[in-house]
Amino acid sequence: MSANGAPKFREDILQKISNAPGVSGGEEAIRSILAEYARENVDSLEVDPMGSLVARIDPAPARPRAGAKSGRGSRNGGRRGPHVMLCAHMDEVGLMVTAVEKEGRLRFRRVGGIDPRILPGQVFRIGAEGIRGVVGALPPHLTPRAERDKVTPADDLYLDIGARSREEAEERVPVGTYAVFDTTYEAWGTTRKGKAFDDRAGCAVLASLIQRRPPVPVTAVWSVQEEVGLRGAAAAARRVQPDLAIVLEGTASGESPGAPPDEQYPFMGKGPALTVHDRTLMVHARLLDRIEETAKRHKVPTQWKRPGVGGTDAGRIAISGAGVPSAVVSVVCRYIHAPAAFLDVRDAQRTVTLIWHTLETLRKEWP
Repeated sequence: MSANGAPKFREDILQKISNAPGVSGGEEAIRSILAEYARENVDSLEVDPMGSLVARIDPAPARPRAGAKSGRGSRNGGRRGPHVMLCAHMDEVGLMVTAVEKEGRLRFRRVGGIDPRILPGQVFRIGAEGIRGVVGALPPHLTPRAERDKVTPADDLYLDIGARSREEAEERVPVGTYAVFDTTYEAWGTTRKGKAFDDRAGCAVLASLIQRRPPVPVTAVWSVQEEVGLRGAAAAARRVQPDLAIVLEGTASGESPGAPPDEQYPFMGKGPALTVHDRTLMVHARLLDRIEETAKRHKVPTQWKRPGVGGTDAGRIAISGAGVPSAVVSVVCRYIHAPAAFLDVRDAQRTVTLIWHTLETLRKEWP
């Protein structure tokens, strides 16, 4: 337990799931790791038909106040407090091998949003065995001068695993195999470097929260296929039918050279980022107010995510069933959807603290 009464952020979980592969549609390794951490701390654990990992945890019995009458529950079957869905997505952006050329080169398509400018020369780990491959492109010595400053379209790039023929390449890497950036987790002061912090940061925050029995009924969902259309969370929300939802994300920092000053936020290291709205969601105002009030009461620094940018699983959860009041709390990361992202480990702990104490307030009063 941290000094403020909230669970301690489990960096060991972040390191393990950051290093593991889990492109959209191929989240098996991440799901297996998270299930091992969750199994001993939850009341039930299942994999839903889409592949999301779903854990249900009832709160510890509350001690009644002297003279208090037994209170009524909300829509959660008589249990104290609202039933809260906490959701973080397991999948990361990456590549899928789509064809093998006769020379042994692997053609691919991007899975999720990867900027083609960063691909040439990048090393990828391919498949369960982690075969290394390099994204190939013509070197500048062989590129016409007029073409050197142009971005090579992703469709013109290929993965090179050193194979000399189609037969050799197909034996090692079948069509449909996923590839992830070849990046290893490292600690640099309070900065952590690794791949897939969008959204392994949120996954680790969620795994940290359930190391203790929460103050309200919680269903923890580690969802699949967020990067390709928020698919897993949409299906999970229909099954879970929560009263409220909070999505835990790794969001993009605005710190970039040349950006207008009024767009250079949020900042890594300055606390969790709160969302007002994005391309998929108008955040529930009362739930957002509750999160803000909790942050002030517990002295957790927060900041705002740039409005109207991006989208999260909350966009699908909010419109599931009869509607679910939803919010998003994010760990700010530099260089998401790129080979190596940064986060400040203090922000991860602040996010755990904020969510935990928000759940405590929901136990006392909602709506």
